Amino acid sequence: MRLTISRKLAMLIALAAMGSLAVMAVQLMELRSTIWADREHMLQMQVEAAVSVMKHFAEEADAGRLTQDQAQTAAREAVRNARYGKGEYVFAFLPDGTRVIHGDQKLEGKSGWDERDSNGLYHIRALIANAANGGGFTSYYRTRVGEDVAQPKLSFTTQFAPWNWTVGTGVYVDDLETLFRSSLYKAAGWSAVILAALCGAAFAIAGSISKPVIRLTADMRRLAEGDKSVEVSGLGRRDEIGAMAETVQVFKTAAIAKERLEAEAEASRMAQASTRERQAAIDSARAEDLRAFVHLVETSFERLASGDLTVRMDAGVAPEFEPIRQTFNASVDSLETAIGAVVGAIGTIRLGLGEISNASNDLAQRTEQQAANLEETVAALGEVTRAVNGTAEGASKAQGSAAATQKNAEAGGAVVARAMAAMAEIEDSSGKISRIIGVIDEIAFQTNLLALNAGVEAARAGEAGRGFAVVAQEVRGLAQRSAEAAKEIKTLISASGTQVDAGVELVTASGRSLEQIMGEVADMNRIVGQIAGSAREQAVALREVSTAADQMDKVTQQNAAMVEETTAAAQALSAETEQLAALTRRFRTRAGGLAAEAAPARAPHRPVPATSRPVAQMRSVAQAKASSHAAAAEDNWEEF
Repeated sequence: MRLTISRKLAMLIALAAMGSLAVMAVQLMELRSTIWADREHMLQMQVEAAVSVMKHFAEEADAGRLTQDQAQTAAREAVRNARYGKGEYVFAFLPDGTRVIHGDQKLEGKSGWDERDSNGLYHIRALIANAANGGGFTSYYRTRVGEDVAQPKLSFTTQFAPWNWTVGTGVYVDDLETLFRSSLYKAAGWSAVILAALCGAAFAIAGSISKPVIRLTADMRRLAEGDKSVEVSGLGRRDEIGAMAETVQVFKTAAIAKERLEAEAEASRMAQASTRERQAAIDSARAEDLRAFVHLVETSFERLASGDLTVRMDAGVAPEFEPIRQTFNASVDSLETAIGAVVGAIGTIRLGLGEISNASNDLAQRTEQQAANLEETVAALGEVTRAVNGTAEGASKAQGSAAATQKNAEAGGAVVARAMAAMAEIEDSSGKISRIIGVIDEIAFQTNLLALNAGVEAARAGEAGRGFAVVAQEVRGLAQRSAEAAKEIKTLISASGTQVDAGVELVTASGRSLEQIMGEVADMNRIVGQIAGSAREQAVALREVSTAADQMDKVTQQNAAMVEETTAAAQALSAETEQLAALTRRFRTRAGGLAAEAAPARAPHRPVPATSRPVAQMRSVAQAKASSHAAAAEDNWEEF
């Protein structure tokens, strides 16, 4: 699966967002547990306070200062009138569900054993059962006074064994859910704002990276398609994209230079073709002059063959044949005396033609071997050129991958830095909470002192201050419990601070690791760039070698053409010599012998082996293969 730079950044932001949401969810769950624990603790404290009052009166009854009925009546009066929160009260039941204490005194003495809540729960039975099991919490639904809809309520009950009472109290907990939802909405709102800011920043960063890369890719594609007029975007930037743009500009300059060199090579080929055409015209004119001269010679020798020694070459001939004409005319004048020399010259010419033929055959074989070797050399150069182009292409791709990896590492470093800042803010908030808890602890301590003083004053007041002493004792108990709760919260905050410190250390270590990765990626990017530069230099050198091999192939083709012309001229001259020898056989010397009998034997002609490839065919095959290799190399370069 190939991921673009934008998608990678989006995945990184998504991971950060999911982590933030997970942290927020954990904190909200801890908040919900805390507020429920506070409410449960408050219920326990109220019940314990009521039980302590009952215990006081029970001790009075045990001491004989009060009867049990008096003690129970006093306890009911003290507990019934106590209120807390929003008018909440403490209640008490007998084991059969009869109300002993209730906020509404008219309900005392009535049984609630068969009462159910809106969900069909026998909540009075549940309250008594939980108290009998050592005390516990009961959740049920009740309707507030003046309302029609039942609301959730939580009660805590315990057993007062001396009187066999189930003592408890309850509060509505719908406000806890409201408080939790309010905190949830606030956290969700802030999270949405932060995530929106992160997404906006991510999209902006992704756009600043991906859009220049897309434009640069389009420029490279147009350049690969042969459009040399493209303006490379990103030049002048001082980042990696600017470096890529400068590299593409180098490719563009090289492509323009290659096109210019190809145009110059084409002009050179056209000039050579024009030269060959002019040479062919000259050769054709010479052949025409030669044919005219041969015809004149044939006519003259026909007359000589008929015995007409008065024949003369009076017609005009080419300048190069003028000496021959003069020689022929002079030879006719002295034919009688020169026929022997002519016969000897014919033998010498035959020998020379044999040597020329042998030399031409040897030269043709060497030219063929040279062309074959040159063909193999051109093919090898083509393979090497393709390999070097492939290496350069791979190095360029590796350099692009290394640059993308470096950008991803830098983005990861920025995320780690933001995480460290968030950890520092959490640590600062923990310190503030610890200070607030210290203040609460100090308040609890002062409250405890005040409760002690109040107890002392109540003791001095005697019987009149007994109720105030009970209240002071309960206030003291509340202060002690507040101090203990503050210490527990402080311990939890300290543990959270330790965990935050550990998280800071881990994030710092991650930042150092990312910095090392960024350094190594930068080194790898530089090395891959050097490899790509070396591959491009090798490709340029191989193109120069290929050009030199092409020039050598052209020279070989010219040599082959000259060998063919020499062989053809030798063959034509050999045929003319044979004709001349046939003519000389008609003449006789003054001694009366045949002229042909005095002619030396002709040197044997060595034919070209049948297995040898014709030079013209060899040259055409070599040209075709060289053209195909050159075209392949050019195509590979265009792809590179």
